[in-house]
Amino acid sequence: MIICNSNNFVVIRPPKTGSTSLVYYFFKSGLVNKQDMYVIEIKPFKTPVEAVELNEKTSGIKTVHVTFDELVAKNLLIKTMPCVSTIRHPVERFSSAFYFVRTQYSVPFDQTPYVNPNAFWDALKNKKLGMGIKALSTPQCDYFPDHAELFNTENLHEHVSKYILERNGKVGGRIEMRKNPDNKLDVFLAELTPDRKQDILDTYAKDFELWEKAYAVYN
Repeated sequence: MIICNSNNFVVIRPPKTGSTSLVYYFFKSGLVNKQDMYVIEIKPFKTPVEAVELNEKTSGIKTVHVTFDELVAKNLLIKTMPCVSTIRHPVERFSSAFYFVRTQYSVPFDQTPYVNPNAFWDALKNKKLGMGIKALSTPQCDYFPDHAELFNTENLHEHVSKYILERNGKVGGRIEMRKNPDNKLDVFLAELTPDRKQDILDTYAKDFELWEKAYAVYN
């Protein structure tokens, strides 16, 4: 999460949507200044990964995946503040979440409640959650306001480059932070039953609609 008062925008991060890459585009853009507030996971990285030298200012925010409405409720921004966020195809998002959760267990995965994609989706849908993954069942659209400008994960570089350059910021090469090499979408889809795939699309119909709109810009 970034609240960039210096250039009047907020960056919101739904989980498992490529949002870590999104914030680092902004950190390297020159648009985020020392008076701005951000919350970012430092522990997974050896360094701030070429981020600008900022002090993390949290104002009581304890998660990077805070919603826009929560920030408004804390009087950290106003409802009309421009907002950007990532949006991901719902099924691909759950593939990413599934393989992410696999990395969190210290026991063989077949001994967990999430032995396959179908069990994983059933657990999420029925809110039988563990390992701190409750946020994964929250629709992406609940994180950002209706006026948010959305960047689909596949074309993140194109979307965010245009946004930054229009504001006279800097853009370097493509950024892909924390990409999980174990995320095998083809395997996930092969194991996911058709009825569960449709259930994901039905449950997150608005997310899918928003993803389609963002995807159509560059495809």
